[in-house]
Amino acid sequence: MQRTITIDHGNRLIKTANHIFPESYVESGYLPGIGSDVLKHNGKTYTLVDQSLPVLNDKTEDERYFILTLFALGKELEEDAETLRKLSTNPNDFIKVNLLVGLPLQHYETYRKRFQRYFTQHQEPIIYELNNKSYKIKITSAHVYPQAFAAALTAHNEIKHSNTVNVIDIGGFTVDCLQLNNFRPNMTLCTSLYLGVRTLFDKINEQARATGGKDIADNIIESILNNEPHALAEYSEKRINLVQNTAYTYADRMLAEVAQKGFDLEEDRTVFMGGGAILMKKYILESNRAKKSLFIDDVRANAKGYAILHEMKNHTGSHARNIANGGE
Repeated sequence: MQRTITIDHGNRLIKTANHIFPESYVESGYLPGIGSDVLKHNGKTYTLVDQSLPVLNDKTEDERYFILTLFALGKELEEDAETLRKLSTNPNDFIKVNLLVGLPLQHYETYRKRFQRYFTQHQEPIIYELNNKSYKIKITSAHVYPQAFAAALTAHNEIKHSNTVNVIDIGGFTVDCLQLNNFRPNMTLCTSLYLGVRTLFDKINEQARATGGKDIADNIIESILNNEPHALAEYSEKRINLVQNTAYTYADRMLAEVAQKGFDLEEDRTVFMGGGAILMKKYILESNRAKKSLFIDDVRANAKGYAILHEMKNHTGSHARNIANGGE
């Protein structure tokens, strides 16, 4: 049994082709896990939680992303009843996984091979449980592709005729910026700014405390930024204005810093992606700094782009291979 599975290891969320979950967990030792997603491996129990963890440029320095990968693989496989039935009836069988993952382009060459080895280092199949279902898998191969570039491929038809395209991937902690020239990455314009939406949330709470208020929970901030009717009806005008006005200021500052790095937001097409871009779409548009903007509204776009790149790498057409070679 072999499966190809794509995983986008973000700094706030883990995304697969079909699932999204937090990039954090707690270990509960030998005690039963409490929560909707509970993983048991090597005598330990892990439960997914929604909390902020330090950003790791080198995602191989501890087991965090390995454990999160086991969660992701289980989630992708849990609906495959036939495969799970075969595993349960044949104890010698296991699932061979061809894993497609990604890294920010500015870290790509430094960490690519290390990231591959991180996932393929286990010689024996990995046995674990997720939500009371048993899995036996072996990652037989791992292919690493550049984030943002992969996501841009999902909008290929909309931007393929643009000579120059700015790609702005807004995540929880970073804003990854990349310029494409004729759909090839321009490595002289490739940078990462620590201005992800976590910066915005922190600034909102600084403003709240400065005006005598209390910290505002992330889910409340998100509901206000999304103009959800229940949030606009439930919370005070003061709180709503504080969140929205801070968001306008953040969007303007973030785009100004992107422009200072050499990205022409007025003349060139700019593609925004990532969960932060989806959350901040209204405020980015109203800043009017990016004149030719396109939003990829699918937070799973990187994960889907890895699959596109992998297929292109194995395609016989030279044009497809040339596009894909901006990747692995």
